[in-house]
Amino acid sequence: MGKALALIGIVFTLLYGVFSWWLIGDRIQTLQSMSLNEVGDFLAGAFGPVAILWLVLGFFQQGIELRQGTAALNLQGDELKNAVEQQRLLADVSLKTLEHEREARREEAIRYRQSLRPILHLQGGNVDFEDGYWIVECRLFNDGAQIYSLTLVLSNGINEHHFATFRALGRGESVDFKFRWPQYSPEDDIAISVLYKERDTVDGICRFVPDCVIDLGGVGFVQKDEIQS
Repeated sequence: MGKALALIGIVFTLLYGVFSWWLIGDRIQTLQSMSLNEVGDFLAGAFGPVAILWLVLGFFQQGIELRQGTAALNLQGDELKNAVEQQRLLADVSLKTLEHEREARREEAIRYRQSLRPILHLQGGNVDFEDGYWIVECRLFNDGAQIYSLTLVLSNGINEHHFATFRALGRGESVDFKFRWPQYSPEDDIAISVLYKERDTVDGICRFVPDCVIDLGGVGFVQKDEIQS
């Protein structure tokens, strides 16, 4: 569009020049006899229309450039908006990826933690009563990970007694032991706690209680709560 306006301006300027020459060409010699003020008035009148023509063409050209500049700014704004949207989408994807990775690490840590835990079972056995003490034979099984530094604790009421220790208990292994407590202790207060260390030296505990009132003959044990570590 700018080239078209320039071409229009050149064409009209040339036509105006030809018209002006036709109009005053034979009187150009009279300029020498005119005063400077008259020469100035003549030149102003002669070139005024051309100046106005180019001024108008420049106005249109400026309007075109302003519209083009506005369109370019709008295009840049759209591109920036699209770039911001793309960055937001990338940030959302990155955040979701981080959340998935964090969840995967958490699940992996849980699986690792569980892989270190034992699965303990306390099998009750024969119950005797000698010299005022209940005596119970038991067997402790481990179906989970190997554990170390086992300590067996008998709780009867507020009293605790460490009655057996073992260096390690591997998967599929078992240990036999006996424990006893005075007759005056309430049966429902009896509990056997297994204290141990897992492979990464984390401390754990598993507690068992009788599944019935203890009496001569035999007794079983159930796990009171989940293994803690």
